[in-house]
Amino acid sequence: MRLKHIKLVGFKSFVDPTKVPFPHQMTCVVGPNGCGKSNVIDAVRWVLGESSAKNLRGDAMTDVIFNGSSSRKPVSQASVELVFDNSSGRIQGEYANYAEISVKRLVTRDGRSDYFLNNSKCRRRDITDLFLGTGLGPRSYAIIEQGMISRLIESKPQELRIFIEEAAGISKYKERRRETENRMQHTRDNLDRLNDVRDELGSQLDKLQRQAAAARRYKDLKSQERKYKAELQALRWLAQEQQAEQIRTTIREQETELERWLAEQRGSERGTLELREQAEETKQKLDEIQQQFYQLGNDITRHEHELQGLRQQQQQREQRRHQLQAEIGQFEQTLEDDKAQWQELEQQREMLAPEFELAEQQLQEAEQRLETEEHAWLQWQDDYQRHLDELQRHREAQQQVQLQQQRIEHQLQRQHEELQRNGKEVVELKQQLNEITNPELQQQIDELSAAREQLKEQLSVTDANIVTNSSMLEQLHAQREHQQSMQQQLLGRKSSLEHLLQAAQAESWPVAVREWLLEQGIEPLGQVRDLLQVNTIWQFAAEQIVTDWLDAWVLQERPKHWPEHLGARIVVLREQSVASNSLAEAVSGPLRQWSLLNEVKCGEEPSAKSIVINSVGQLWSVAGYQAPQVAAEDSQIAQQHELQSVTRELLELEQQLTEINEKLAKQKSVAADLHQLREQQREHLSEMQAQYLSLSEKLQWQTQQRDSLTTKLQLLDEQNAATNQQLEMLQIERQELIEQADVLLEQGQQRQDDDWQARRVKLQESRQQAQNALSTVQKSHQQLVLQIQQTDSQRQHLQTLISRIEAQKQQAKEQLSLLEQPDEDSHEQLEILALQLEELIQRREQVDEQRREWANRLSEQEAQIREISSGAQGVQGQIEKVRVKLQSSQMELAALQERTRNVLAVLQEMQQPLKPVLEQLSEEANEKAWQAELERLQNAIQRLGAINLAAIEEAEVLAERKEYLDQQHEDLSSSLETLETAIRKIDKETRQRFRTTYDAVNSGLQELFPKVFGGGSAYLELTDDDLLETGVTIMARPPGKKNSTIHLLSGGEKALTALSLVFAIFRLNPAPFCLLDEVDAPLDDANVGRFCRLVEEMSATVQFIYISHNKVAMEMASHLAGVTMQEAGVSRLVAVDIDEAVALTEAS
Repeated sequence: MRLKHIKLVGFKSFVDPTKVPFPHQMTCVVGPNGCGKSNVIDAVRWVLGESSAKNLRGDAMTDVIFNGSSSRKPVSQASVELVFDNSSGRIQGEYANYAEISVKRLVTRDGRSDYFLNNSKCRRRDITDLFLGTGLGPRSYAIIEQGMISRLIESKPQELRIFIEEAAGISKYKERRRETENRMQHTRDNLDRLNDVRDELGSQLDKLQRQAAAARRYKDLKSQERKYKAELQALRWLAQEQQAEQIRTTIREQETELERWLAEQRGSERGTLELREQAEETKQKLDEIQQQFYQLGNDITRHEHELQGLRQQQQQREQRRHQLQAEIGQFEQTLEDDKAQWQELEQQREMLAPEFELAEQQLQEAEQRLETEEHAWLQWQDDYQRHLDELQRHREAQQQVQLQQQRIEHQLQRQHEELQRNGKEVVELKQQLNEITNPELQQQIDELSAAREQLKEQLSVTDANIVTNSSMLEQLHAQREHQQSMQQQLLGRKSSLEHLLQAAQAESWPVAVREWLLEQGIEPLGQVRDLLQVNTIWQFAAEQIVTDWLDAWVLQERPKHWPEHLGARIVVLREQSVASNSLAEAVSGPLRQWSLLNEVKCGEEPSAKSIVINSVGQLWSVAGYQAPQVAAEDSQIAQQHELQSVTRELLELEQQLTEINEKLAKQKSVAADLHQLREQQREHLSEMQAQYLSLSEKLQWQTQQRDSLTTKLQLLDEQNAATNQQLEMLQIERQELIEQADVLLEQGQQRQDDDWQARRVKLQESRQQAQNALSTVQKSHQQLVLQIQQTDSQRQHLQTLISRIEAQKQQAKEQLSLLEQPDEDSHEQLEILALQLEELIQRREQVDEQRREWANRLSEQEAQIREISSGAQGVQGQIEKVRVKLQSSQMELAALQERTRNVLAVLQEMQQPLKPVLEQLSEEANEKAWQAELERLQNAIQRLGAINLAAIEEAEVLAERKEYLDQQHEDLSSSLETLETAIRKIDKETRQRFRTTYDAVNSGLQELFPKVFGGGSAYLELTDDDLLETGVTIMARPPGKKNSTIHLLSGGEKALTALSLVFAIFRLNPAPFCLLDEVDAPLDDANVGRFCRLVEEMSATVQFIYISHNKVAMEMASHLAGVTMQEAGVSRLVAVDIDEAVALTEAS
């Protein structure tokens, strides 16, 4: 393998496309100093992957691009291409079959750098891998500069070891070992993170497994509880059905007995009804007579009032006459006073007239003065405007100063351009830095790590929320069961009350009565039971009075006739005053006008004249004492009120049950969302873990490549700081010129403005004084105007008063004249009224006698009614006893039926049909034993505490995840073991190769050193026993010297020693070519001869390309490549074939 030629385009001084051929084993590049010879060496180093601009004798990577000359413009890109002859197959791998291999690099001014391998774009690493083990590289021993000779001899042991490694071909092993170590570190990091996750999952799994066991136990107990609940309800249903059949038999017997007593009661009630109708007619006649009696009393009272009124009118007439005489005298006195005041105001008006004329004259003079001052102010404004125009011309004269400012601006612009150029270089360096690093990568890793920890916390919170949600669901189920139990109890009570009320209203006559009333065109107000509204204290007492009237219809007018076949009661209301302390006072609504309630008094003591009842229902009347007819527990009004209360409670319970059901639905939805959220969080956590590992690997690689560009940026920052300092000085100078111009302009303006401002102030003061004087005169004038107007207003007001008083005086005289005339009509009217009053008194006495007669008749009829009613009380007592028993039986049956419905509702809610439960019920089952077993199960469930029902499913999912992570842990452990085995194998092979190469190079050095120096000795020495880490030192002693260290040698001796070492390496592992840049410079002619012989000897196996100014070295070359710079800044190639030149010389 050998280098055929180099193609350079735009690289440093080689601006034109240049091809440098290497047809022979020894090529010498010659030319004067500064012509660009070393640029050929730099081009080779650059193509092989050199990334440091400093090693290419530049500050930035774009410095390799031709930057222009006095006659040429800069170019935008540079490229170098190396063409190798690989016919020997030195390069292995996929390119082993290629006879020719091309390696090219291209860079642009925007910082983009591209590599090409056989004209295919590739990575820098691909180029590096291609030459691994061949001895070629940007900093290998195949490229030797003059400075490198001294650095090689004086290098540290670890730096010298690199040359031995390259010769041994183990650089590719080191690269592979480094990659393997990185993978091992990543694997260990993954194992650590995986262990953390496994530990965390293990603790969670233990906790969930305990919760799952409790959940399974809970489900088993709940299943048993549900079975015993259903069977307990079935046992209760059987017992209740047997008891209900017994109660139905009792009710049928009681209904037969009640019907017998009711038939007897209806017979006695028909007789009582006839007597009541006669008593009602008598009472109506009595009411008519009483109305006549009351009307006569009213007429008598009215006549008495009229007589008294006439007498009072006569007295008032005389008083009014005296009053009018006094008023006329007062009017005359007032008129005299007002006329005198009017004369005074007239005199005051005449005195104000001269003052008003003087104020008018002063006002006119003040207005003329203000007009003069306003004119002077406008004249000043015109003059000041002309002054400003002149000042503008003065400012234009200041432009000369601005010319100097422009000069400073031009200098500032040049400095800014220089800053921009430096800025471009900074951008290029930062672009190179951006190629190997991402400044946001560490932030992404930190954010990802924080997000991962936050997601773990969120996952824990979600798990806790799921447990809390399950507990809330259990609580809501318990609340719903409790509310449903209360609802069933209230429904049972409501059904019992409705049944009792329906039983009390079992007779159908109220419906028939209402239909008959509607046919007659009479709309009843309602039944007494619906309209009766009594104060709570007197509610029980009122029911004792109206107990037989609860089903009666209430009317506002009496029907014209009443059919006997209906046999019902009606209540006819009429307007009447409510008696004091009557039962009607405790009633509100239309029944307040019911005479039955108005006749009964409320009290605790009996009365001989009226019916009295107390709050507990005890009644005293003229006939005697009557105990309460209705027991408190059988009160239909109380039952009606209780039914309303139960209905309200049921509505509230239904609303609460609706709210609980809504909460249950909401919590179930939340539970589903929480489970879905937990799965999403787990998937997201796995994705974050993989992304975190990828970013960590990328960051580790970027960190190793970052520092090389920092130094270049610091140099540019120093240049920019110096340029910024110059900019600040120029800006200070420019600011001083601006301030100087402003001061001049301000001084010229200030001197002139002072006079103008003084005139302006004086004019404003005069103008303000004129305005103040005008304001003062206007105020005085206005005050006089107000005084005159006030005087005129007072005069007009007095004139109006005088006219009004004179009219009032005339009216009083006319009234007095009328009152003094005699009044004969009033005396005649008094006599007539006295006669009429006497007649009315006699007629009232006659009517009073009739009223007493009809009252006695009504008392006799009411006594007969009470006598018949007392006889019917025995029958009523029997009816009430039977009815109480019947109601009690009906209530017991209704309650039992409601309990039965509750049992069926509970079974329906449990989704347990009654028939299958009865079929599965064992024969020895009884309610007491089953209730005890159910309580035992409930206590066991209660002792379990809060249950996470989702734990069973969660534990299964977590166990699967744990198994997957365990498998991953096993795979990673196996991978780590494989990598460790690979490391051991690489280390073993590296030690063997290093030891073999070290021994061979050491032998070669010991052989070559005496040849180069003509004697003496040199050898290599290891600094450590560990062949993987040991450094290498060199010891050389030229003939006749016993130096203790190599640093005591001269520059020429160091150069020859370094060449001996390099050539010893070449003999062991020769690189395809060797580049020597003026390495013979420090040697004398004798040593140059030795150097040339050694190179010529080695050229049999190694291609040498060297730069030299020494004639002996030039003579040794088979091919000379001359570099010239006839055009300033541009290198060109002049090739010389020595064999061809010799042939031409011999031919001539």
